[in-house]
Amino acid sequence: MTKEKIILDVGSSTIKVYKVFNNELIHLQNASISFKDNFTHDLGISKKNKRLLISFIEQVKTNNQNFLVEIYATSIFRKMDAQVQQQLIDEIFESTGLYFNIISHDIESFYMQQALVGKYNDDFSLIMNIGGGSTELIVMKGKNVIETHELENIGVGTLITEHPEINKPLSGIKLIDLVENIKRILPDIDKRLKTIFYSGGELTYMKLAGYHLTKNNLFKDDSHPKLISVIDFARRNNDIFERITLNELEELMPENPKWMHGARGCSAIAQAICEKYLIEDIIPSDSNMVDGIAQRPFKRVVISGSFRKFLDEISKIRDELTKKNVEILSPRFIKPKNPGERFVVFEGEEGEAPLISERHHISSIEQIDALIVVDPKGYVGASALIEIGYAHALRKKIIFTEIPSEFMLNTLPAQFGL
Repeated sequence: MTKEKIILDVGSSTIKVYKVFNNELIHLQNASISFKDNFTHDLGISKKNKRLLISFIEQVKTNNQNFLVEIYATSIFRKMDAQVQQQLIDEIFESTGLYFNIISHDIESFYMQQALVGKYNDDFSLIMNIGGGSTELIVMKGKNVIETHELENIGVGTLITEHPEINKPLSGIKLIDLVENIKRILPDIDKRLKTIFYSGGELTYMKLAGYHLTKNNLFKDDSHPKLISVIDFARRNNDIFERITLNELEELMPENPKWMHGARGCSAIAQAICEKYLIEDIIPSDSNMVDGIAQRPFKRVVISGSFRKFLDEISKIRDELTKKNVEILSPRFIKPKNPGERFVVFEGEEGEAPLISERHHISSIEQIDALIVVDPKGYVGASALIEIGYAHALRKKIIFTEIPSEFMLNTLPAQFGL
């Protein structure tokens, strides 16, 4: 598996580009495209925005020809009708040769957990990920996720739509009024929460905007060197609303000034959450789901391919994925009883009919986030073809380790390279 790749995180209004190089995650650039403009569930994003999206993806691919490029789309793209999603995936693949991976809320939450769970082991804490159209809350203790909440109608974009006056030169709505309104619609959480991770570029933002950050004395982590009390956070939020103009905020981030158009709304949502759950300390974090992707690229997979021809290659990939704690649903076992025979049987499957084993393999595809097809020199066998067809029908991500030699498989929206 390559250790060098480009990851595109495509949200409702921003595309973030990252490079994974020598196990280090490097943020390269952002691009602002408001996919919410003229969006409908049954038609998807506008034609103009689709052209902008495809053009940007092509540019990133051209600029990084020696890297594997992966795309992860969230938020508004999940709200498209299934057929519209598939049409967009097909169009992007035909234009760029890249798979436009629209991930589920559960998988996005999983990546966020991978990025932050286990950082702070002492007490119950909260991960807060505020997006354009929704907000994710994850209650955790150490490495254990206790509960999750997706707040569908609480997001920066929805707040700005309801209160456009928030982005007047000085906010036309009081921070305290917004906070109280948001608190009323937040769910109850019965855990005592003292600390919250505020993810999504907030460490950089708070440094730029002059928040009173102090040394993180809760735990040692180079990615999270600072914390701020909720009292100090609320005090500076009030300044951002009533004393600092929108133009002054934009000047703090000249490379992407429109990012600051979400600053007030995001801060209001964050403050409401902190006050609702009696949070004492905020740990601002630049971590997001891409950090989780870099650490553990899959939650569950099935590995497909000819066990008779490519058992060594399949075993090697299985071993590498296992090291990253990826759950491999099939093949269930790793030691073959009859290597090289027409149908390979593994230790643990003795006495099981080939059809039963294959049915388990196929049914496992229903639970995965990716099917990995091991196809050295492009060879794909008959059993793998069945599995690929089923995965495609279920709209699962399909990854070929090499470009398949079969023409029709090259037309199937998929990722080539692992």
